[in-house]
Order: sequence, then structure tokens, then C-alpha cells
Amino acid sequence: MIHRILVPVDFSPASASALRYAEAFAGETGVREVRVIHVFTPQTAVTGPTGAVPVTDLMTSREENLQEFLQEHPPLDGIRRRSELLLGFPADKIIAESQPQDLIVLGAYGDGGPLEQTFGSTASAVASKAHCPVLLVPQRSTFAEYKHILYASNSLSLSRKAVLKLMDFNSLFRARIHFVHVNDDNSEHRREREKLFAPLFNNPDPEFAFEIVEVNADSVQKGLVDYLHKTPVQLAVMVTQHRGFWDGLFHKSATKQMVLHPEVPVLILHVAE
Repeated sequence: MIHRILVPVDFSPASASALRYAEAFAGETGVREVRVIHVFTPQTAVTGPTGAVPVTDLMTSREENLQEFLQEHPPLDGIRRRSELLLGFPADKIIAESQPQDLIVLGAYGDGGPLEQTFGSTASAVASKAHCPVLLVPQRSTFAEYKHILYASNSLSLSRKAVLKLMDFNSLFRARIHFVHVNDDNSEHRREREKLFAPLFNNPDPEFAFEIVEVNADSVQKGLVDYLHKTPVQLAVMVTQHRGFWDGLFHKSATKQMVLHPEVPVLILHVAE
């Protein structure tokens, strides 16, 4: 279950959207407090014309920026905010702060650009190395109750551990799960998938509605994007094993995009290696 939600912000419209999304998600799932953090590295923030600016001055300025940002985006009724300014490298600090959290909500620009241009390299590092699930929210996305969830299907995501994580998350919503596999026309892979599905769903939860879909496409990315465009899905779920996530998910020659669809958030679940 989810009790602690962490929202890193960089004062951009994307992080404002993520904050609104996180608080709406919190209200829907019964979470009453959201922790908001802003991480900055003093060396990269020094702009004084006569040399180094004292760190205390930088911290004061950034704290004022944080409070102004939060005032511009007031919390939803019933949601408490706890904000904190942290020093360090954003990706490293967010990953460290993820240890006691149940969910991180990160903003993305959602323009279909390369990963490094959406939330910098921060989102890629956090998505693959955080100690809790990471929800990547496109700027144009607004929270709505999850009724349909796409689950990117491969041998890792169909492990019992991964599916149990999915079912635990979905117990909050009871959404219909679309297990979508991009067909690579490999009969050996198909037999392996059938072996994986059999033990997982021999005794299914009657409230765990799902369907298994195979799509034909030139790449994993294209197959998933095409499915998202034609299906009323409110969330895409992917599984990583804390290594080579983006390269493993997308063909190496394809543009690695964090946002598959400009309005569909992506939930990254981690399973132990």
C-alpha cells in the first residue's frame, strides 16, 4: 500500500503538473501528506559577478523560490504538504531520499523529446535506481481514476514477483490490466510467455480483470505507443531490474523516450535482481 509520496520539483510547469497529479492521486488513495523536495547543487547556482556567492545566501534564495512555487500552486483540500530544500546532485539525492518512500512522482515535459531533454538525466537515473516505484507524469496529464492500465509484457514483467507488485498497486483501483506484448515472431519466446502466464493466472483474483494482447510492430516502443493511442488507458506500467532499463526496453537505435504518450503517466516498478 502507499502511505508516503515524494515529489521532487524544479519550479518548472512540468513539476507543477506532477505536484497537482501527486496530490490528486494522494486524495484518491487516502494519503494525507505529500513530501515536496527541491534539490540543487550550489556550484551550478553561483551567478555573482564578483565571485562565489555564499552557500547560505543561495539556500535562502532557493528556499524563497520553493515557497513562492508552492504558494502559486496551493494544495488540494485535505492534503498536507511537507517541503524541504536539499543540497546535492538531484539524481543522487532523490535516489537516496527514496529509501523510506512508497512512491516518487516526477514531472516530464511530455513533448516526445529524448529522455535527457525532458527531465534531464535525472529521471532516467531515478527511474532505474530508486528504492521505490517511480511515477513519471507528462505535463499535459491530469489524474483520473485508473480504469485501464497497460502493463508492458516481457519475461521480466511476467515474473511472479513483478505481477504481485502490480496487483498490490492495483488493489487501490481495481483497474483492468492490459498485458501488452509486442510480437517479435519468435515462437520460442511465445512458448516461454505461455509457461509464465499459466501459473500466474490458474487461480486469479475474481476482481483482477485482465486481458492478454499481442501486437505486431517494428519496435517495442512503436507497438506500445500505437496501443496507447487507440486504447483508453490511464497508466502505463513497466518493470526494471535496476540496470540498463531504457536500453533494454527500447531498441538501441530508437530514440529513448520517457513519455510514450503525451498524456499517459508511466509507473516504473522495480524487482530485485
